[in-house]
Amino acid sequence: MVRKRQAPPGPIKLRTAHVSGFTLTEGIHSAGSDLPWHTHDGPTICFVLRGAFTEVSAGETLACTPATLKVTPAGERHCDRFDRGDARGLLIEADRARAEALRPHAAVLDQHVVFHGGLPAAIARRIYQEFRGMDDAAPLAIEGLLLELLAAATRRSNGSGAERGRPAWVFQARDLLHADLAARRTLGDLAAAVGVHPVTLARTFRASFGCSVGEYLRRLRIERAAAQLGGSETPLAAIAFAAGFADQSHFSNLFRRETGMSPSAYRRAVRAG
Repeated sequence: MVRKRQAPPGPIKLRTAHVSGFTLTEGIHSAGSDLPWHTHDGPTICFVLRGAFTEVSAGETLACTPATLKVTPAGERHCDRFDRGDARGLLIEADRARAEALRPHAAVLDQHVVFHGGLPAAIARRIYQEFRGMDDAAPLAIEGLLLELLAAATRRSNGSGAERGRPAWVFQARDLLHADLAARRTLGDLAAAVGVHPVTLARTFRASFGCSVGEYLRRLRIERAAAQLGGSETPLAAIAFAAGFADQSHFSNLFRRETGMSPSAYRRAVRAG
C-alpha cells in the first residue's frame, strides 16, 4: 500500500488589523510549504521577522531573510517556497483607494524593490511593535509609521526610476556620497567634484531625491550602521566611526531620532526577531 505524502499545513494567521486602508497580517508559513503563483489586488509590503524563504518574481529568485523588506506592486505574479524552515512575517496590504491616494507621493508602490535591513527595516520593526501592542493609540501610530516607511522606501528607490530628465552630475554626486560615508565633504567640495555651483547642486539634489544632501548622507550613514548592528558583533563605537559619525554619543542620538530605538535596542530586536 502506497501512502500519500501529507501536504504541509497552510499559513497560520496569528493576528490581523485594519488601519486606514491598510491590512496588517502576521503569519507563519511551515517548512516545506509553498504559495503557488499568485497576485494581489493592491500593492503589498512584506517584512521578514524570523526564518527565511525563497521568492520567484519577474524572472528573478530572491532569498528573503530576517529584516528583509520587499514591496510588490499590484498584479505582479510571484510564488514563494518555504524551503528554509518555518518563516514568520508581517504582510501589509494597501487597498486600491488608499494606494491610489498615496501614489503621487509614494512611487515605490508601483515598483518591485527589496531592502535588506537599514532604515526601512527599522521602521517596519516599529510598525510591528505597535501592531503587537495594539492599544488605543496604535492605529494612529501605525498609520504615521507606514507613511514614514513609504517615504523612506521611495527615497531609497529614486535612483532607479528618477534618472530620466535629471542631469547626470546629480547622480555622480549621490554616488560620491555612497562611495565614502566617512568623508568630511562640504557642499562646495561636492559641487566642485561634479562641476556645478553649490546652489545648483543643492536645488537639483533636493528635487531629485526629496531631501537635502546632508539629510541624504545622514540617512545613508544610519542605514549602513543599522545593517552592521544586525549582522555583526562590532562594537558601537567602531560602527559609529566607520559610518562617519563624530562619536558614539552623536551616532546614538541620531540613530534613535531616525529609527525610534537606540542602537543597542535595535541590535537586540533584530536578533530576537
